[in-house]
Amino acid sequence: MANSEIGTSTSNTLRDEYQVFLSFRGPDTRRGFTNVLHQDLVYAGIRVFIDNEELRKGERISGNLLQAIDHSKLYIPIFSKNYASSHWCLRELAKMVENNSKSKEDGKENAILPIFYDVKPDDVKLKTPLYRKAISNLKQTREDHEKKFSSKDIKTWQQALKEAGGITGWELEKYPGYVKLIQEVVEEVVVRLKIRQRSVTGDLVGMEARIASIKKLLDIDSDSVWLIGIYGMGGIGKTTLAKIIFNQLCPRFGRNCIFLDDVRETTKKGLVKLQKILLSEISYSRVAPNIANIDDGINKIEETICNKKMLIVLDDVDEANQIQKLIGKKSLYPGTRILVTTRDKSILNIREFKYQFEDYEMVRLSKDDALKLFSRCAFNDDSPPADYHTLSKGIVSTADGLPLALEAIGSSLFGEEEREIWEEWLEKLKKTPHEDVLGKLKISYDALNPDQQQIFLDVACFFIGENKTNPMYVWKDCELSPEISLEVLTKRCMIKVLDNDIFEMHDQFRDLGRVIAKKERTRLWDKDGIICELRSTENKESFEALSFSAPWDGKTITSEQIKWFPHLRILRLYEVICQGDFTGCLSDLRWIDLSYAYTDYTHVHSNKRLEATNLLHLENAVVVNLSGLDITKDVLQSLIEGARKLKVLTIRYNELINGTPTFREDSVLEELAISSFWSLMRIDHSIGKLKWLTHLKIKSCYRLRKLPEQIGKLQNLQHLSLKSCHDLIELPDSVSKLEKLMKLDVSSTNISRLPNSIDRLRNLLFINASCTQIEELPSTMSKLCQLKTLDLTFYKIQELPKLPRSLTTLKLASELLLTVPDLSYLTNLAELFLSGRYEHRHPAYEFQTGHRHPSNEFQTGDLGWIGSLTKVSKLHICFTNVRAPTTELGSLSLLKELTLYGLDLPTFKHLPSNLIVLELYETRGIQVHLDGLPPSEKETPFLPTSLGKPKENKVSRQLDVQFLDVLESSERSCIQDCRPSESLVCQPEEPGCSGLQDPKLIDHWRGAILFPSSQKMLVKFLLSGFPEVQDIQFVTAFESLEEFYVKECLSLKSLGGLSNSKNLKRLQIHQCPSLQVVEGIEELGFLGELEIWGCRSMGRILDSSSSKIPDNCSILITGSGELPDCRDPYGGWKFDRWDCYREKILNGAEQAWSSETEIVYSETETMYSEIETGRENKEKKRKRKTVGKTTRKEKEEKTSKKILGAFVSPYYFPVQN
Repeated sequence: MANSEIGTSTSNTLRDEYQVFLSFRGPDTRRGFTNVLHQDLVYAGIRVFIDNEELRKGERISGNLLQAIDHSKLYIPIFSKNYASSHWCLRELAKMVENNSKSKEDGKENAILPIFYDVKPDDVKLKTPLYRKAISNLKQTREDHEKKFSSKDIKTWQQALKEAGGITGWELEKYPGYVKLIQEVVEEVVVRLKIRQRSVTGDLVGMEARIASIKKLLDIDSDSVWLIGIYGMGGIGKTTLAKIIFNQLCPRFGRNCIFLDDVRETTKKGLVKLQKILLSEISYSRVAPNIANIDDGINKIEETICNKKMLIVLDDVDEANQIQKLIGKKSLYPGTRILVTTRDKSILNIREFKYQFEDYEMVRLSKDDALKLFSRCAFNDDSPPADYHTLSKGIVSTADGLPLALEAIGSSLFGEEEREIWEEWLEKLKKTPHEDVLGKLKISYDALNPDQQQIFLDVACFFIGENKTNPMYVWKDCELSPEISLEVLTKRCMIKVLDNDIFEMHDQFRDLGRVIAKKERTRLWDKDGIICELRSTENKESFEALSFSAPWDGKTITSEQIKWFPHLRILRLYEVICQGDFTGCLSDLRWIDLSYAYTDYTHVHSNKRLEATNLLHLENAVVVNLSGLDITKDVLQSLIEGARKLKVLTIRYNELINGTPTFREDSVLEELAISSFWSLMRIDHSIGKLKWLTHLKIKSCYRLRKLPEQIGKLQNLQHLSLKSCHDLIELPDSVSKLEKLMKLDVSSTNISRLPNSIDRLRNLLFINASCTQIEELPSTMSKLCQLKTLDLTFYKIQELPKLPRSLTTLKLASELLLTVPDLSYLTNLAELFLSGRYEHRHPAYEFQTGHRHPSNEFQTGDLGWIGSLTKVSKLHICFTNVRAPTTELGSLSLLKELTLYGLDLPTFKHLPSNLIVLELYETRGIQVHLDGLPPSEKETPFLPTSLGKPKENKVSRQLDVQFLDVLESSERSCIQDCRPSESLVCQPEEPGCSGLQDPKLIDHWRGAILFPSSQKMLVKFLLSGFPEVQDIQFVTAFESLEEFYVKECLSLKSLGGLSNSKNLKRLQIHQCPSLQVVEGIEELGFLGELEIWGCRSMGRILDSSSSKIPDNCSILITGSGELPDCRDPYGGWKFDRWDCYREKILNGAEQAWSSETEIVYSETETMYSEIETGRENKEKKRKRKTVGKTTRKEKEEKTSKKILGAFVSPYYFPVQN
């Protein structure tokens, strides 16, 4: 069996899954060295494949294992004393050696990085008896009396050992311990794989001395905090140097490093955006954090980075306050390094800042280095040819050692063989002053033809960071040859087109373009400049584009003002009101964008009315985007008829139009998007005339009931989306005629069937039919041989037909499923969501709100076929009374995320070690144990020791929960709604103890949570719904923990040892009515948020006089015994700062529980009691009469209303992690 790493990718191929392949002898090193190495590699952001040869069956290497080796870039065999006694290890090694030899021939970067754990290289090279004896034993007849290994196998293994043993690696005996060795291995792997590294040009000249100087200033081996400022003129290489330093230091900081690009330009869009990027990166979150304002962002950043050794690079800073607002003012963690690049040295001297910057001036390249860099760009060599040597030196001397200018000029002259052109360049450069950087770059601009110049200026002024699709339509219509022009601009280093078709440009070239546009008066994008021009009576015929955004100013542009701009190609207005008669004003316009914010969900008077007349008479328009503007159908019809060149039409938020206009047969429209048309009821049949249409998107048109049959005439349609058209009841059968269709989205509609002839859509890759009324799928679905994704969540389907084997993602949720479908034939699945109920809601939420979603209690079938899905990485299964396939799940070597809900879950003997997320809800009879150990006593709730690496583990409503040897290195662990023992102890494992090998240790820690000392990645722990637990203690240091939640533990009386989790940032204690003592809160010096409510027995747990809690820590305490409530003047709850709350304590403020709340808590306790007893009598309750059920439902609703009445707060419900 193969097991893997941390990560969240759901890639369909192994090529994207793994970077490093670990091979080792399990009994020798798994629970110690290998486990820590794997954990540290994962922590550094590396995708690791761990081979677990003890769990395999058969004699051949499986296809998955071969692919994992083939697609990994680095191989790390860990040679231990018994490594050569395993034929599996030897087979893997032979494959690694074979691939390594091939990679050298093919010029690839595969490599073997051997670790000699408790052996020497000579042992591996078969120069000693150790491995020779092991090989000899393999030659003997095996215990199962099968045939011997072939002599060819033996010879291959011997040769592989000799080759691997001859590769320089790491010998453990040369190190004081394996911590230092592992650190070196991780650093080497990170360097080779370039993890988290920034892209740097290959033409690095003259950087060695600069790198050495910066590293000396950084003093990276010290625990001091250092801030380095690199300053110098634009284009001199500051960013390149910072990227190189960042790339080299990344391995030392794991994932605690971030490079913020282009701070100066991004800040113009708001510093909060940059703060969100920074927080998202350093907190490893996929979701952007919620930041209310800049000050809130500063607080959150300070809370996050003050207890982590960070590497932060702020590139191109132009104001001192940007630094303060991005790293805060508090003390930074020892070993932190901050690197800032700027053109202005003065910003490094920050008033009232805790730290001083060490500055480094970036000087120009020497003459020799400048010539070398130019030669690489112009001749693809380190020096120019003899006959161009003099010309080259002359050109280089004019660039004054500026790398950006040298690259731009050299790239422009690359391949140019006419000496006259070289001489012209030299003459132009000589006439440009040395200090004029933009003047040097402008020569590259001047060398472009007019078409290329136009595109360069458009991108510089408007399209940096935007997709190229719409600009391409405009440029093509203007006959600017955009494909050729972009190729030239890219080759000359003046522009970049990223993989996702987003434009990017160096800030010097951006500045150059904008300087030229201002000087030539061709484009307007700056608000102040636009207002100035609108007021001016100066001739404006030269202007070609205008982009004006005034979201809060209520600015107005009149037709009289626009008439002064007769040659506009592009007009983009955001929250700008247009007034007057625009007849004849915009005859040259190719792109118009009129956008207004839509914020009123009542759909009443929320849009802007079109005050101008004839504004949309646009005969040459190619791209039209109208958002939040209420136009009538007649106006839209006029636009469609008049804009004969229209390629892209996007209209959002309209209340007036009830039907689409009539489309012309000669229309060249390619993309049509209509969304949030509240009155739209009809799509005109003339839409079938749009023969060039490739994208049709009709979204959130709630009153649209059907599409015309003529939709089938759209012979070029590739994407069809009808998402959230709630009243749409059917698809026309003609949809099956759309033979080029690749994507179909009918989610959140009311359609009840897909066309029976859907199999004709042979190019279909994606179908989303979630949240529809479909009860039966066409029997021809299996013929969609290209289909990759099928989403059928929230369906009414009872049975599945045969599905196409090409599927890689399948989502199915239906409460009406009669049986668990057998999907064993879908062997390409990478993601499977299979549910016998509509929604996956937290059980406590359902009880509290009374919103129960039905599930089929009588579903039959089994899940034994799961083991066939060998490529699956994400698995969600939700059924009632269906037995979980525990053995089969353990064999899924690529599985990363596993959710089981409602299943009958017997003993788990193996969990895939590559598991990142484990969620178990409403399971029954679960016991988890490994390596043949019997489960320990039932009162042991949670006992992780030393195998596996899931990030997140949730256990919900279980009667018997035991985790042995499963959850090391969890980043998030959650235990919810269980009935465990009376005591939970959170204590690191003693050094040298195995937890599994010694049964006495298990007995000794009966009823304990045992966290091994190596579990340094656990940052979040949640304990919810333990009605019998009375005591929770953290008895020794648990420094990695940042968030701790304890909720609904009705018998809990004491919580202690929090001071041992000194880095705790968030602490929530909810609905623990018996809790009296909480020890150690006042020692939490990094606490950012504290919530305590519903703990009516709570004593005075906070010592305000000696507290280390930060003043800006957010406090929400209410209904908790002797602790003062946090309330606003109107009696509502609110967050207090700690410094304010401390005053309440010192002033002796107290809060008494009201009798009403007492009643609520009494009923809350009764509710949880009923939950527990109800589970034991589930079958009896199912048979109750309808009257009894109604009474129960009314009782639940009554209880729910009282609870919600008492706790009107978003913090009431258990956190969903």
